[in-house]
Amino acid sequence: QIEPPPCLSMQSTGAGMTEHPGQADVGDTTPTAQPKLLSSLSSLGSPVQGKVSLDGPMKGCSSGDVELENPGISTESGGKSPCATGAFACFVGILTMPCQLARFVSDLYVQFGGFVPIAALQYGVNQGLGGAVGGLALKYYFKDVLNLKKNPALMQNLTTAARIPWNIKPVMGMLSDAYPLFGFHQTSYMAITAAGGVLGYSCLGTLPLTAAATLPFNLLVNLSTATPDVMIDAFAAKLSKRAPERASDLQSLVWGSLPVGLAVSCALSGTLEQALGPQMLLLLVSMCPLAVFVPSVLRWLPEERVPKGQRRLDVSFLKKHGAVTALAACMSVLAVTLSVLQVLVDSVHIRALVILICGVLLAISIYMSLRRITPILAKVALFIFVRECLQPSIGDPMFLWYTEAEHGPHFTPQVMGALQGVGAVGLFFGVVVYNKYLTRLSYRRIFLLAQLAIALYNLSDYILVKRWNLSIGVPDIVFILGDDAFGVLVGRFFMMPMLVLSSKVCPDNLEGTLFAMLMALANFGSTVGEFFGATMTEMLGIKDGNYDMLPQAVIAKSICRLLPIPLIYILVPDLTPQDPIPSAHSEGSIDVNAVSVSEEGRPAAEVMGKVHAQRNDGAHHLHEETW
Repeated sequence: QIEPPPCLSMQSTGAGMTEHPGQADVGDTTPTAQPKLLSSLSSLGSPVQGKVSLDGPMKGCSSGDVELENPGISTESGGKSPCATGAFACFVGILTMPCQLARFVSDLYVQFGGFVPIAALQYGVNQGLGGAVGGLALKYYFKDVLNLKKNPALMQNLTTAARIPWNIKPVMGMLSDAYPLFGFHQTSYMAITAAGGVLGYSCLGTLPLTAAATLPFNLLVNLSTATPDVMIDAFAAKLSKRAPERASDLQSLVWGSLPVGLAVSCALSGTLEQALGPQMLLLLVSMCPLAVFVPSVLRWLPEERVPKGQRRLDVSFLKKHGAVTALAACMSVLAVTLSVLQVLVDSVHIRALVILICGVLLAISIYMSLRRITPILAKVALFIFVRECLQPSIGDPMFLWYTEAEHGPHFTPQVMGALQGVGAVGLFFGVVVYNKYLTRLSYRRIFLLAQLAIALYNLSDYILVKRWNLSIGVPDIVFILGDDAFGVLVGRFFMMPMLVLSSKVCPDNLEGTLFAMLMALANFGSTVGEFFGATMTEMLGIKDGNYDMLPQAVIAKSICRLLPIPLIYILVPDLTPQDPIPSAHSEGSIDVNAVSVSEEGRPAAEVMGKVHAQRNDGAHHLHEETW
C-alpha cells in the first residue's frame, strides 16, 4: 500500500507517532518513520469521513475530501449513511489507484531524482523478489543438491550463519558515515556489495560445493541485500531533512516496494524451482543484485562525491557515539564467533554452551552500554534481544518434514512458494487489526496477549505433525495455509507496538543509528533462536529421516514461547502506544504538549484530557482521563 499524493488523499492529518501508533510524523528525519507505511494500511479498515463528490476531471482537494468532476454523480454525507459513503469512496479509490500510484512516483522522482528508482529496485527486486525466490531455491539446494535432507540441524545452522550481515548492520551504517569509500558514503558500498551478491548467486548455481563451502557465497548474498538496505535508509533520512513534508512519502515508497516483489515471488518461485531446479534458479536470481549494481555504477543516487583530500576515516564521529560504537563492535564480534563455531564445532553440547555464553555476554553489553544514554532505552533493547533469543525456531526441520517425511504432507514447491503470499495476507490483516483495536491497550497487555497467542498458535504444528487434522477432515493444504497466515497476523500484533516503542525510546540526534541498532538486536536475537532450535533438534535426534521426536520439539518450542512473559513486566514500560515516553530527566511529570501534536493540530493533551504522571517504585505510570 503506497500512500496517494496529497491532492488525492482521502484523509490527511499531521499526526505523529504519539497520536497514531506505527505512524511517524511527516517531520521525522530518520528511519523511525518506517512504521508509517504499516499504519497507512489500517485506513482500509476505517470508515472514510468527509464529503465525496464526483463532478468531472480530478482536481486538487483539501484534507478530508475527495473531489472529482463528473456531472450526474453526487454524494453528500447528509443523504447517505456513513457506511455507504465510505464503501463508495473506497471503490473509487481502488479504480483510480493506478493513476494515483503513477502520479505519486512521478512527483517523488521530480523532487528526489534517481533515489526513487534505485530504492524501488532495492526493495522490490533485490530484497523482495530476489530474497524470497533465492531463499526458496536455497532450501531446495541444501535438500536436493547437497543432500542435507537427513541432517536438518546442519541445514539450519548453515542458513542462519550466513545471516551475519543482518546482525552487523549498525557497523555497516557507522562505517559508511565515517569513511567515504571512493568518495561516496553510500553509492560505493551499494555497488561493491551488489557485485558480491551476483558472484555469490552465480557460484552457488554453478560450482560443485560442499556444505561448508556454501557459507562464504551465502554470506555474499546476504551482504548484497543487507548493506543496500542500510544505505537506502540512511539516504532516505538525509532527504527527509531536506524535505520533511515528504518523509512519510519516502518511507511509503521504500516499504511499499517490498510487498510487490514478494507478490511476484509468490506467483513464480515454486513453478520456477520445479521447472529449472534449484541451481538454475539461483543462477537466474543472480540478476536481482544487478538491479542495484547497475544504478549504483551509473550514480543514480544523488550523492555528492567527497573531494580526494577529504577522504579519510572520521574518528571523531565514532568517538562521539562511543557507547553505540562499542555495542556495535561487540555485536559484530559475537555474531561472527557464534556463527563460525556453530558450523565448525561437532559437539552439540559445546555449541549449546557457546550459544548461552554469547547470548549472556551480549545481553550484559546491551544494558551496560545503553543505560548511559537512557535507562528505559537499555531495558527496551534488552527485552527485544532476550525475547527473540527465547523463541527457538525449527523452520528447516519442519520444511524437510513438509516435503520429505514418509508420513508427511509432501508439499510441492508451488505450495511452499504460495506460503509467502499467504503470510503477506496475514501481515496485512495484522496491521489493520492492531491499528483499529489494540492501540489503546498498554504495551504490556499487547505483548502479553500476543505472546500467549503465539504460544497457542505454535501448538497447531503439533496437530499437523500428529496428523490429527486429517482425522477431522481438514486437508493439509487448507490447514497449513490458514496456520501460516494466522502466525504472521499474530506476530504483527507484537512487532507493530515494538516498532513504535523502539522509535519513541531513541533520544534526539541518535534516532537513525539507535533504531537500526534495535532492529539489529532483534535480528541477532532471532539468530540465537535459530541456533537454539537447531541444537534442540539435534539433541532430540531428529535426523537421518527420523521425525519421531518432532512432536516433542514442537511442544518444547511452544513452551519456550511463554518464557518472555515475566520479562514484559520487568523491562517494558507500563504505557500505551499513544503515550509519550518519560525522559531520563523526568521527575514525575511529562510535558505532553512538547512531545506530540494531535491530528487536528492541537496539543495532544487537549485531545487526551489530563495526563497524570506518578512515580511509583521508580516507574512512571500514566493515567488518562478522557473528556
